[in-house]
Amino acid sequence: MKARRINRRGFAAGALALATTAPAVLRAQDFPTKPVRVVVPYPAGGGTDLVARLIMPRLAERWKQTVVIDNKGGASGILGSDIVAKAPADGYTLLVMTSAHTINPFTNKSLPYDTERDFTPVTTLVLGVIALVGSPKAGFDTPEKFMTAARANPGKYTFGSTENTTRLIGELFRLRSGLKIENVAYKGAAPMMQELAGGHIPVGFTSPLTVMAQHRAGTLRMLAVSSGKRLAELPDIPTMAEIGAPGVDQSAWFSLFAPRGLPPALTERLRDDVVAVLAEPEVKAKIRDLASEAGGEPPVDFAKRVSRELQTWSEIAKAAGIEPE
Repeated sequence: MKARRINRRGFAAGALALATTAPAVLRAQDFPTKPVRVVVPYPAGGGTDLVARLIMPRLAERWKQTVVIDNKGGASGILGSDIVAKAPADGYTLLVMTSAHTINPFTNKSLPYDTERDFTPVTTLVLGVIALVGSPKAGFDTPEKFMTAARANPGKYTFGSTENTTRLIGELFRLRSGLKIENVAYKGAAPMMQELAGGHIPVGFTSPLTVMAQHRAGTLRMLAVSSGKRLAELPDIPTMAEIGAPGVDQSAWFSLFAPRGLPPALTERLRDDVVAVLAEPEVKAKIRDLASEAGGEPPVDFAKRVSRELQTWSEIAKAAGIEPE
């Protein structure tokens, strides 16, 4: 009789688990049944927008459903991120965010959300580095010209940044190179590159995928990259260590988040669909052509990346003397 009771309990527990998980799995299989809103927390024309517009239309095709890309720029991605943090956890409001997500807590005195608690990390989309970009119109089409001028004229030159990833890598570059240069913050990559192309600022920091077209056209020039070795796609571009800023070896990413509490089955479904899109030959070629790598990390691994980078950027912010504002 005792064994029978244990079996009944086991059967009851299994039935309860099945009843609890089955609806979530079925919802994940049916998703989406209405349009999906993808918030891009930066202006149109920048790297984050480019990544979203490369991947999201293909997800829409797979889903046979409309995907609306909603640019909500401002405050280094914080305004758009807050919209998603406060949205229902049903998969119909998603966020494409940069690695500034793990930096914002150390450059802002207060955030309207908790970076880890209020989001579900789904997966990485594109992985890459940050480039130091020079303005030929300002006379800086080689790293040697900029480094020589900046060393000879302490305090004269500035560097542009587009969000807090580029700002902190710029500050780390300043720290490691010993240059006396100050940051000028822009609301997005597109307005910063316009200023660079016009010669209004000498250099700026942004992702290679954002500036590749201008680099190839010669209107802007990548001077160095924040990697430990030269990129295969850009063999002529030195690392920041090679031009006099050792220790600037930092990656950057564009990734997909959902509000906290997204059911695990739906989180996995979203990640699987992203991986399928990233595996498409045309998408792979485009990402590679932009000197970047396709993402696709499992949600648990991506969550660990977020946690790990929060610690890393905290240390870098302290070393660079960054005070939250």
